[in-house]
Amino acid sequence: MSNVSRTTASDTADLVEASQAGDRGAFDELVKVYQRRAMQVAVRVLGDAEEAAEAVQTAFVNAYLNIGKLREAKRFGVWLLRIVANAAISQARKAKRRPESIEIADRYEDKTSLSPAETESAKELKEAIRRAMLKLSKKEAKAISLFGLEDLSHREVAEIMGCSVEAVRWYVFRARQKLKVLLKEYLQC
Repeated sequence: MSNVSRTTASDTADLVEASQAGDRGAFDELVKVYQRRAMQVAVRVLGDAEEAAEAVQTAFVNAYLNIGKLREAKRFGVWLLRIVANAAISQARKAKRRPESIEIADRYEDKTSLSPAETESAKELKEAIRRAMLKLSKKEAKAISLFGLEDLSHREVAEIMGCSVEAVRWYVFRARQKLKVLLKEYLQC
């Protein structure tokens, strides 16, 4: 269970309000709570853990410097993840390249119960998904990663991406359509 799920919205709001009042320790607690989620978002955008760590660090500094501008303390998580996504996108633009790899979550893979053949099949599928994700537009890949892999709501993804909920629904729909075609050999039983 992640720190975010154990921290209630009122706990987060209290920490945000304390941070806005100048309590650096409260902000440090927010960092501890959201560090993992922030890294997941940055890795999805950048495809590289080292680059993602740099983007997350930049995002937390920006969040610390601008926390006074946050009007609704209960919206801290979405606000922070948008800063993280923007920092990662900015970093990718500076490098003038598209992410070369997309991390695919292993959360559903129980490696201890897989035979060697099943392990090899899982690796092959993961690589096929990575290649397929690279064929999506940046917005489609980002939307499907945040919605499908990170389990964020359409509204949260829209806030992070800076677009409408309808646009997110469209990007997710198009990504699913394209992935069905790109991964058809793996989807057939």
